Amino acid sequence: MMLKVTIGIIAGSMMFVSCGGKLDEAAEAMKNIQSVAESADNVQASQDAFTKRREERKAKGDTLSISTDELKKFLPGDIDGYTASEPETQSMDMEGLSWSVASKEWKKVDGSTLKVTITDYNATEAMWGAATIMFAMKWSTDNATETSKTIQTDDQFINGHMRYGKQDKSATVTFGLGGRFVLQVDGSNQSSADFARSIAERVDMKKLASM
Repeated sequence: MMLKVTIGIIAGSMMFVSCGGKLDEAAEAMKNIQSVAESADNVQASQDAFTKRREERKAKGDTLSISTDELKKFLPGDIDGYTASEPETQSMDMEGLSWSVASKEWKKVDGSTLKVTITDYNATEAMWGAATIMFAMKWSTDNATETSKTIQTDDQFINGHMRYGKQDKSATVTFGLGGRFVLQVDGSNQSSADFARSIAERVDMKKLASM
């Protein structure tokens, strides 16, 4: 019950801010709030599944993030028309706070860029939850500045969000995986968020979500 109340508060606040008081966008926001409310049970089921998965990992002693060397193996390879830079990695390991990150950037001669980042929050579930809490909710928005919507898949451990900025032509696609990993693709000089999503789908999300 508490999760449903929290969902409602977050959704209502987010939709109100996004519509900026315009009547047509406010109407769209109300439809989104209804959709979020209807998907609250699915959100709760996802959260329960994530909690169960975490407890199973803890029971096996799997409480730390995987190494950055292992994590960067999941990054995509070549992207047509783009030149890749060397992968970058980072890790943090201290009491109560631990994660590992691997990222890689690609550039085109016209200045377009793509960057893929994979973060393992295995030991810091609160940070994972804060980054992905909205993903299991069904909502979308389309206005003069952006299009934005959540992504639900046939795997309850894989949900996401995609956003396209119409004015700056920026794209961001993010997936929460297995209550543990966050996969994010950022693109500049894009015509939509679809290409960024296709790059995200080149990552073995099912394998990450099952870990």
